[in-house]
Amino acid sequence: MRFKTWCVLTACLAVSTSASADAPKVEIDRKSKTVTVPAKVAEQGKYAVLKGAVEYLLVARGGKTYETIFVTDVTPRKILDGLKKVGAASGAPARDGNPPKGTAVRLFVEVAADGKTVRKPADDFILHVKTGKPLTPADWTFTGSRKAFDPATETHRVETSITKSVIGLHWTDASPVVQNARAEARTENLYKANVAALPKAGTEVRLVLVLVKGKPPAPKGVRRVHVFLTGRVQGVGFRNFTQRNARRLGLTGWVQNLRDGRVEAVIEGKTESVAKLLKLIARGPRHARVDHIKTTDQKPTGEFNRFEVRFPR
Repeated sequence: MRFKTWCVLTACLAVSTSASADAPKVEIDRKSKTVTVPAKVAEQGKYAVLKGAVEYLLVARGGKTYETIFVTDVTPRKILDGLKKVGAASGAPARDGNPPKGTAVRLFVEVAADGKTVRKPADDFILHVKTGKPLTPADWTFTGSRKAFDPATETHRVETSITKSVIGLHWTDASPVVQNARAEARTENLYKANVAALPKAGTEVRLVLVLVKGKPPAPKGVRRVHVFLTGRVQGVGFRNFTQRNARRLGLTGWVQNLRDGRVEAVIEGKTESVAKLLKLIARGPRHARVDHIKTTDQKPTGEFNRFEVRFPR
Protein backbone atom coordinates (compact mmCIF):
# COMPACT_ATOMS: atom_id res chain seq x y z
CA MET A 1 0.00 0.00 0.00
CA ARG A 2 2.82 2.37 0.89
CA PHE A 3 4.63 1.54 -2.35
CA LYS A 4 1.48 2.19 -4.37
CA THR A 5 0.92 5.51 -2.62
CA TRP A 6 4.54 6.50 -3.24
CA CYS A 7 4.15 5.64 -6.94
CA VAL A 8 1.04 7.76 -7.21
CA LEU A 9 2.73 10.71 -5.52
CA THR A 10 5.79 10.32 -7.74
CA ALA A 11 3.65 10.26 -10.86
CA CYS A 12 1.85 13.42 -9.73
CA LEU A 13 5.18 15.13 -9.05
CA ALA A 14 6.45 14.15 -12.51
CA VAL A 15 3.34 15.53 -14.17
CA SER A 16 3.61 18.74 -12.15
CA THR A 17 7.29 19.17 -13.05
CA SER A 18 6.59 18.53 -16.73
CA ALA A 19 3.69 20.98 -16.76
CA SER A 20 5.88 23.60 -15.09
CA ALA A 21 8.63 23.07 -17.66
CA ASP A 22 6.17 23.44 -20.53
CA ALA A 23 4.41 26.49 -19.05
CA PRO A 24 4.55 29.59 -21.28
CA LYS A 25 7.14 32.11 -20.23
CA VAL A 26 7.40 35.89 -20.27
CA GLU A 27 10.53 37.18 -22.00
CA ILE A 28 12.17 40.05 -20.14
CA ASP A 29 14.77 42.35 -21.67
CA ARG A 30 15.98 44.90 -19.13
CA LYS A 31 18.22 46.67 -21.64
CA SER A 32 15.43 47.49 -24.08
CA LYS A 33 12.85 47.67 -21.25
CA THR A 34 10.67 45.15 -23.05
CA VAL A 35 8.34 42.40 -21.89
CA THR A 36 7.15 39.85 -24.48
CA VAL A 37 4.09 37.68 -23.84
CA PRO A 38 3.11 34.64 -25.96
CA ALA A 39 -0.60 34.66 -26.85
CA LYS A 40 -3.16 33.48 -29.38
CA VAL A 41 -5.82 35.24 -31.42
CA ALA A 42 -9.19 34.88 -29.69
CA GLU A 43 -12.29 33.78 -31.56
CA GLN A 44 -14.32 36.83 -32.59
CA GLY A 45 -18.09 37.23 -32.88
CA LYS A 46 -18.79 34.17 -30.75
CA TYR A 47 -21.56 35.92 -28.80
CA ALA A 48 -24.05 37.74 -31.02
CA VAL A 49 -25.36 39.80 -28.10
CA LEU A 50 -22.03 41.69 -27.96
CA LYS A 51 -22.36 42.71 -31.62
CA GLY A 52 -18.61 42.34 -32.02
CA ALA A 53 -17.68 44.69 -29.17
CA VAL A 54 -14.47 43.95 -27.25
CA GLU A 55 -13.42 45.36 -23.89
CA TYR A 56 -9.90 43.92 -23.64
CA LEU A 57 -6.85 43.64 -25.80
CA LEU A 58 -5.49 40.76 -23.73
CA VAL A 59 -6.87 38.44 -21.06
CA ALA A 60 -5.38 35.33 -19.47
CA ARG A 61 -6.99 31.94 -19.85
CA GLY A 62 -10.01 31.74 -17.53
CA GLY A 63 -10.89 35.40 -18.02
CA LYS A 64 -13.39 37.06 -20.35
CA THR A 65 -12.12 35.40 -23.51
CA TYR A 66 -15.36 36.33 -25.30
CA GLU A 67 -14.58 40.06 -24.96
CA THR A 68 -10.93 40.14 -25.96
CA ILE A 69 -8.74 40.17 -29.05
CA PHE A 70 -5.89 38.04 -27.67
CA VAL A 71 -5.65 35.32 -25.01
CA THR A 72 -2.54 34.17 -23.13
CA ASP A 73 -1.72 31.14 -20.96
CA VAL A 74 0.75 33.28 -19.00
CA THR A 75 -0.54 34.30 -15.58
CA PRO A 76 -1.30 38.02 -15.14
CA ARG A 77 1.01 38.12 -12.14
CA LYS A 78 3.99 37.08 -14.28
CA ILE A 79 3.26 39.88 -16.73
CA LEU A 80 2.89 42.41 -13.91
CA ASP A 81 6.15 41.30 -12.29
CA GLY A 82 7.92 41.34 -15.66
CA LEU A 83 7.00 44.97 -16.25
CA LYS A 84 8.24 45.90 -12.80
CA LYS A 85 11.55 44.13 -13.47
CA VAL A 86 12.19 46.31 -16.54
CA GLY A 87 11.48 49.48 -14.55
CA ALA A 88 7.72 50.13 -14.74
CA ALA A 89 6.31 51.89 -11.69
CA SER A 90 2.77 51.10 -10.55
CA GLY A 91 0.37 54.00 -10.61
CA ALA A 92 -3.39 53.72 -10.17
CA PRO A 93 -6.31 52.60 -12.34
CA ALA A 94 -8.71 55.15 -13.77
CA ARG A 95 -11.20 56.36 -11.18
CA ASP A 96 -14.13 58.78 -11.02
CA GLY A 97 -13.62 59.80 -14.63
CA ASN A 98 -9.93 60.54 -14.14
CA PRO A 99 -7.39 58.79 -16.40
CA PRO A 100 -5.13 55.97 -15.20
CA LYS A 101 -1.73 56.82 -13.74
CA GLY A 102 1.57 55.00 -14.07
CA THR A 103 4.44 54.30 -16.44
CA ALA A 104 3.66 54.78 -20.13
CA VAL A 105 4.08 51.75 -22.39
CA ARG A 106 3.71 51.10 -26.10
CA LEU A 107 2.10 47.87 -27.29
CA PHE A 108 3.04 45.81 -30.35
CA VAL A 109 1.97 42.49 -31.83
CA GLU A 110 4.41 40.17 -33.58
CA VAL A 111 3.03 37.69 -36.11
CA ALA A 112 4.99 35.09 -38.10
CA ALA A 113 4.26 35.29 -41.84
CA ASP A 114 6.13 33.70 -44.76
CA GLY A 115 9.07 32.78 -42.54
CA LYS A 116 9.39 36.34 -41.22
CA THR A 117 8.21 38.03 -38.05
CA VAL A 118 6.10 41.13 -38.66
CA ARG A 119 5.68 43.64 -35.83
CA LYS A 120 2.73 46.03 -35.84
CA PRO A 121 1.31 48.45 -33.24
CA ALA A 122 -1.35 46.65 -31.21
CA ASP A 123 -3.60 49.68 -31.89
CA ASP A 124 -3.84 48.53 -35.53
CA PHE A 125 -5.94 45.55 -34.41
CA ILE A 126 -8.57 47.73 -32.69
CA LEU A 127 -11.35 49.49 -34.61
CA HIS A 128 -13.30 52.45 -33.29
CA VAL A 129 -17.01 51.68 -33.61
CA LYS A 130 -17.94 55.20 -34.73
CA THR A 131 -15.23 55.72 -37.34
CA GLY A 132 -14.63 52.12 -38.38
CA LYS A 133 -10.91 52.94 -38.48
CA PRO A 134 -7.97 51.50 -36.49
CA LEU A 135 -6.79 53.48 -33.48
CA THR A 136 -3.85 55.84 -33.89
CA PRO A 137 -0.87 54.36 -31.96
CA ALA A 138 -0.56 56.00 -28.54
CA ASP A 139 0.77 55.41 -25.03
CA TRP A 140 -0.97 52.96 -22.71
CA THR A 141 -0.64 53.08 -18.92
CA PHE A 142 0.85 50.48 -16.56
CA THR A 143 -1.33 50.82 -13.46
CA GLY A 144 -0.11 47.70 -11.67
CA SER A 145 -3.75 46.69 -11.05
CA ARG A 146 -4.86 46.94 -7.39
CA LYS A 147 -5.46 44.79 -4.32
CA ALA A 148 -8.86 43.09 -3.93
CA PHE A 149 -10.45 40.41 -1.77
CA ASP A 150 -10.60 37.00 -3.40
CA PRO A 151 -13.53 35.00 -1.97
CA ALA A 152 -12.09 31.79 -3.44
CA THR A 153 -8.97 31.99 -1.25
CA GLU A 154 -10.34 34.40 1.38
CA THR A 155 -7.24 36.53 0.95
CA HIS A 156 -6.39 39.88 -0.59
CA ARG A 157 -4.61 39.48 -3.92
CA VAL A 158 -3.71 41.67 -6.86
CA GLU A 159 -7.04 41.94 -8.67
CA THR A 160 -5.73 41.02 -12.12
CA SER A 161 -4.99 37.52 -10.74
CA ILE A 162 -8.68 37.18 -9.88
CA THR A 163 -10.29 38.60 -13.04
CA LYS A 164 -7.53 37.47 -15.47
CA SER A 165 -7.86 40.84 -17.24
CA VAL A 166 -4.43 41.99 -18.45
CA ILE A 167 -4.84 44.88 -20.93
CA GLY A 168 -8.11 46.79 -20.69
CA LEU A 169 -9.72 48.98 -23.34
CA HIS A 170 -12.06 50.89 -21.04
CA TRP A 171 -11.91 52.37 -17.53
CA THR A 172 -14.90 50.58 -15.98
CA ASP A 173 -12.77 47.55 -15.08
CA ALA A 174 -9.94 48.71 -12.81
CA SER A 175 -8.26 45.30 -12.55
CA PRO A 176 -6.09 45.11 -15.73
CA VAL A 177 -2.31 45.50 -15.45
CA VAL A 178 -2.36 47.97 -18.35
CA GLN A 179 -5.18 50.37 -19.24
CA ASN A 180 -6.10 52.36 -22.33
CA ALA A 181 -5.15 55.97 -21.52
CA ARG A 182 -7.38 57.61 -24.15
CA ALA A 183 -10.00 59.93 -22.66
CA GLU A 184 -12.75 58.21 -24.65
CA ALA A 185 -12.10 55.02 -22.66
CA ARG A 186 -14.51 56.30 -20.00
CA THR A 187 -17.20 54.71 -22.16
CA GLU A 188 -17.66 50.99 -22.81
CA ASN A 189 -18.42 49.27 -26.12
CA LEU A 190 -16.37 51.74 -28.18
CA TYR A 191 -14.18 49.20 -29.91
CA LYS A 192 -14.26 46.13 -32.12
CA ALA A 193 -11.52 43.78 -33.28
CA ASN A 194 -10.03 44.67 -36.65
CA VAL A 195 -10.95 41.28 -38.07
CA ALA A 196 -9.54 42.17 -41.50
CA ALA A 197 -6.08 42.64 -39.96
CA LEU A 198 -6.21 39.71 -37.52
CA PRO A 199 -4.84 36.26 -38.32
CA LYS A 200 -7.36 33.43 -37.88
CA ALA A 201 -8.47 32.45 -34.38
CA GLY A 202 -5.91 30.32 -32.55
CA THR A 203 -2.92 31.76 -34.41
CA GLU A 204 0.08 32.19 -32.13
CA VAL A 205 1.34 35.75 -31.70
CA ARG A 206 3.59 37.66 -29.32
CA LEU A 207 2.50 40.81 -27.51
CA VAL A 208 5.42 43.13 -26.89
CA LEU A 209 5.13 45.73 -24.13
CA VAL A 210 7.79 48.45 -24.33
CA LEU A 211 8.36 51.09 -21.67
CA VAL A 212 8.36 54.58 -23.14
CA LYS A 213 11.76 56.22 -22.73
CA GLY A 214 10.95 59.90 -22.46
CA LYS A 215 8.32 61.27 -24.79
CA PRO A 216 8.02 59.39 -28.10
CA PRO A 217 7.74 61.37 -31.32
CA ALA A 218 4.18 62.29 -32.22
CA PRO A 219 2.59 59.83 -34.64
CA LYS A 220 1.94 60.96 -38.19
CA GLY A 221 -1.34 62.72 -38.82
CA VAL A 222 -1.37 64.47 -35.42
CA ARG A 223 -1.62 68.25 -35.03
CA ARG A 224 -1.41 70.61 -32.04
CA VAL A 225 -2.58 74.24 -32.12
CA HIS A 226 -2.56 77.10 -29.61
CA VAL A 227 -5.65 79.25 -30.09
CA PHE A 228 -6.83 82.70 -28.97
CA LEU A 229 -10.37 83.91 -29.71
CA THR A 230 -11.76 87.43 -29.29
CA GLY A 231 -15.31 88.80 -29.47
CA ARG A 232 -18.35 87.81 -27.43
CA VAL A 233 -16.77 84.58 -26.23
CA GLN A 234 -17.30 84.69 -22.47
CA GLY A 235 -20.58 84.17 -20.62
CA VAL A 236 -22.10 82.36 -23.60
CA GLY A 237 -21.08 78.74 -22.86
CA PHE A 238 -18.05 78.91 -25.15
CA ARG A 239 -15.79 76.71 -23.01
CA ASN A 240 -18.38 73.94 -22.58
CA PHE A 241 -19.15 74.13 -26.31
CA THR A 242 -15.45 73.68 -27.10
CA GLN A 243 -14.96 70.86 -24.61
CA ARG A 244 -18.07 68.96 -25.74
CA ASN A 245 -17.09 69.05 -29.40
CA ALA A 246 -13.42 68.30 -28.69
CA ARG A 247 -14.32 65.16 -26.78
CA ARG A 248 -16.79 64.11 -29.46
CA LEU A 249 -13.98 64.38 -32.01
CA GLY A 250 -11.53 62.45 -29.81
CA LEU A 251 -9.25 65.45 -29.19
CA THR A 252 -7.24 66.33 -26.10
CA GLY A 253 -6.07 69.60 -24.56
CA TRP A 254 -7.80 72.41 -22.68
CA VAL A 255 -9.76 75.66 -22.93
CA GLN A 256 -10.01 78.61 -20.52
CA ASN A 257 -11.28 82.18 -20.18
CA LEU A 258 -8.71 84.96 -19.91
CA ARG A 259 -9.17 88.05 -17.75
CA ASP A 260 -8.96 90.31 -20.80
CA GLY A 261 -12.14 88.77 -22.25
CA ARG A 262 -10.49 86.35 -24.67
CA VAL A 263 -10.70 82.55 -24.73
CA GLU A 264 -7.50 80.50 -24.96
CA ALA A 265 -7.21 76.85 -25.96
CA VAL A 266 -4.67 74.18 -26.78
CA ILE A 267 -5.98 71.42 -29.04
CA GLU A 268 -4.22 68.19 -29.99
CA GLY A 269 -5.24 65.12 -31.98
CA LYS A 270 -5.83 63.86 -35.48
CA THR A 271 -5.21 66.58 -38.07
CA GLU A 272 -8.64 66.32 -39.66
CA SER A 273 -10.38 66.39 -36.27
CA VAL A 274 -8.45 69.49 -35.20
CA ALA A 275 -9.51 71.20 -38.43
CA LYS A 276 -13.16 70.35 -37.72
CA LEU A 277 -12.99 71.78 -34.20
CA LEU A 278 -11.34 74.98 -35.43
CA LYS A 279 -14.24 75.51 -37.83
CA LEU A 280 -16.74 74.94 -35.05
CA ILE A 281 -15.16 77.35 -32.57
CA ALA A 282 -14.63 79.98 -35.27
CA ARG A 283 -18.43 80.16 -35.26
CA GLY A 284 -18.97 79.33 -31.59
CA PRO A 285 -22.18 78.46 -29.70
CA ARG A 286 -25.53 80.11 -30.42
CA HIS A 287 -25.08 83.42 -28.55
CA ALA A 288 -21.37 83.86 -29.24
CA ARG A 289 -19.72 86.18 -31.74
CA VAL A 290 -16.14 85.45 -32.77
CA ASP A 291 -14.42 88.54 -34.16
CA HIS A 292 -10.96 87.06 -34.52
CA ILE A 293 -9.26 83.68 -34.11
CA LYS A 294 -5.48 83.36 -33.93
CA THR A 295 -3.94 79.90 -34.28
CA THR A 296 -0.31 78.90 -33.84
CA ASP A 297 0.86 75.38 -34.66
CA GLN A 298 3.03 73.69 -32.05
CA LYS A 299 4.86 70.38 -31.86
CA PRO A 300 2.51 67.63 -30.58
CA THR A 301 3.57 66.22 -27.21
CA GLY A 302 0.90 63.67 -26.33
CA GLU A 303 0.89 65.06 -22.78
CA PHE A 304 -2.90 65.25 -22.39
CA ASN A 305 -5.24 62.38 -21.53
CA ARG A 306 -8.47 64.28 -22.19
CA PHE A 307 -9.89 67.70 -23.08
CA GLU A 308 -10.72 69.82 -20.03
CA VAL A 309 -11.89 73.26 -18.99
CA ARG A 310 -9.26 75.17 -17.06
CA PHE A 311 -9.62 78.11 -14.71
CA PRO A 312 -6.82 80.72 -14.67
CA ARG A 313 -5.28 81.43 -11.27
